[in-house]
Amino acid sequence: MTMNSRKIKLFTIGYSDNASTSYILDYLISHGVVIDGVIFYKSQLIGGWKRLIKKIRMRGFVPALKRIYENLLVRREEISQIYHRHIDKVFFVDKINSEEVKDILISNEVELLILTSTPIIRSIILDIDGLTIINAHTGWLPKYRGLDANLKAMRDGHRSSVSVHKVTKEIDGGEVYLRENFNIDYNGDILKQMDEKELQLSGKLLVEVVNLM
Repeated sequence: MTMNSRKIKLFTIGYSDNASTSYILDYLISHGVVIDGVIFYKSQLIGGWKRLIKKIRMRGFVPALKRIYENLLVRREEISQIYHRHIDKVFFVDKINSEEVKDILISNEVELLILTSTPIIRSIILDIDGLTIINAHTGWLPKYRGLDANLKAMRDGHRSSVSVHKVTKEIDGGEVYLRENFNIDYNGDILKQMDEKELQLSGKLLVEVVNLM
């Protein structure tokens, strides 16, 4: 994890009560990635409802509600334990795309920012000099972009996958560093398998990309 023989200053950013945030933080740390700091978006009622509505549209009411319930009661505690044990700098912010987050990243000289679960990243963050932002997108890029891309792929008869890419102003349109397919057993719980395998492969590919850098 070096750049020109220097250690990369690495931060992550995401929701503080999300399964993806919990898994990716734990996976990165357990595989030797040093996280210098984390930025958490404070959970807000309006944002929570928007996320729930999106999930209901794609997955149905019961699976979406179950996931939100687990996040609120389980993930927040898991994430809290992770950053208390392993991460020195922790910031809670009201808004991701803000001067506050920009100032945090610049003042800490962050070079690599990993998204664990966020809204769309805007120019105020993307335009920071010397900052590379990467994301594990649950879908095969560039063909399948946006929310629940693997469900769209499945409906088209294609395999599910994860792509780690550079975050740019074009949504899910940046350079793809690594991507890999995974299989689903259609005789089992498809949504549960997809959630689990997306997280597992996201962690694996993010570690590989960080090591390549």
